[in-house]
Amino acid sequence: MNIYRQHTDLFEFDLLKCLRTDYYHNTCSKCIDICPENAFIFDRGKLRLDENRCKNCAVCVGVCPSEALSVNFFNPNGFILSLKEEKVTLSCKKNTPCLSVFSSQNFISLALRKDFVSCNLSHCEECELNKDNKTFESIAQRIEEANRFLAEIGTLKEIKVEAEEIKSERRALFKKLFNSAKELAGEGIDVKELANVRNRIPIKNIILKNSIKKEIQNFKNTQISTDYSFLSNKEISYDLCNNCGDCVKFCPTDALFYSKDSTSIWYQNGKCIACGICNDICEPKAITNKDDLDLIEFAFDRGKELISHTLEICNECKTPFPYKGGELICERCKSFVNDFGDIFKIAADIE
Repeated sequence: MNIYRQHTDLFEFDLLKCLRTDYYHNTCSKCIDICPENAFIFDRGKLRLDENRCKNCAVCVGVCPSEALSVNFFNPNGFILSLKEEKVTLSCKKNTPCLSVFSSQNFISLALRKDFVSCNLSHCEECELNKDNKTFESIAQRIEEANRFLAEIGTLKEIKVEAEEIKSERRALFKKLFNSAKELAGEGIDVKELANVRNRIPIKNIILKNSIKKEIQNFKNTQISTDYSFLSNKEISYDLCNNCGDCVKFCPTDALFYSKDSTSIWYQNGKCIACGICNDICEPKAITNKDDLDLIEFAFDRGKELISHTLEICNECKTPFPYKGGELICERCKSFVNDFGDIFKIAADIE
């Protein structure tokens, strides 16, 4: 029994990919917020799936930033790569489960790859999965975010929303299980490498970057804002950073990493999933978000040095520390001397 995977016959939750597992204080609750059956709960600090409540509806799949959630009857990434038609209408009654299975990245990738993409939301209002209208609103927000991104880069492409009712063809849909391995390999994605537990970059992000590469010559703007749920760009303050390395250790996708000599921290915004763990865990608050990023850097995973330190040996504890001028003493020893120096003075007086 794999204690890190919970599943029903059709649905799987990979605990090792969950951001709440990566960092105890992470506040991601997207699956909890949208689940129409309240099947996700917190148990002893960990997110758990109530397998008796889960109805395998796939509503939560598209909202998970780290792809910890999946259904074995439909792979949105494989679906995108296997589509041959240039004009596509997504419908829960025709060719997909609930459209909430798609993320913002999925919608953008579809729009960039196809001549025409529309989403039929005519069945949402009366759907049993749309409790308190949360599912419809979430899908609409993702489509709006995708269209906002497409507009900012200056393409004429967009995701249309249709309201005309479509006759159900779900029997044909569920007879076929989408196997995405062939399509992923054709996209230049190493499936074996993706299976490595250390490689945590969501496939939807890789497909998005590949989609951008194919169309980037048609973009009017490549310098765009980071005002999207899936984008982030970081900077580190030299004055505040103490080179503790926590941001690198806790980054789930290795978007932050050290140089070989551990004096520099580098960053690839193409690997960042905007989880915010590094910002939260940085004790001196040296990491902040930038308002924009270069899509060429993003799509081609170009790394950049965020900070470089000069390491010196502390006169007190004899360990390396980031030296920024002045006395050769690390912050830990300096703090200790400031806080407890009087103790040694008192001891000297007694003698």
